[in-house]
Amino acid sequence: MEVKLLLDGDITVVSLSGRIEIEKTQSFKKACLQNFSDRKVVFCMKNLHFVGSSGIQSFFSVLNDLNVDKQMSVKIAGLTPDFQRLFSFSECSNLEVHESIEGALQSF
Repeated sequence: MEVKLLLDGDITVVSLSGRIEIEKTQSFKKACLQNFSDRKVVFCMKNLHFVGSSGIQSFFSVLNDLNVDKQMSVKIAGLTPDFQRLFSFSECSNLEVHESIEGALQSF
């Protein structure tokens, strides 16, 4: 998975691309805590490739945990239809999903 960062005022946009690898989920969580703790963050997922339901569910769970614990204020943008369907079955009701980065930025 590749990560590109963009700062928009006090909000960090994290654009993700490539494949989510389930075995790297915990290292991703650790990197988020080290770099984005106490920040507003939008994760743009429009360029991620489908990797199977277990990989994306684990990824959603990490984002939800970061948001619930108030370690970060997290929004998601740009979910593909496959990811939207899987997100609807996740137990991540505390995460806001927006169609676009702009919509997520305006929601803060």
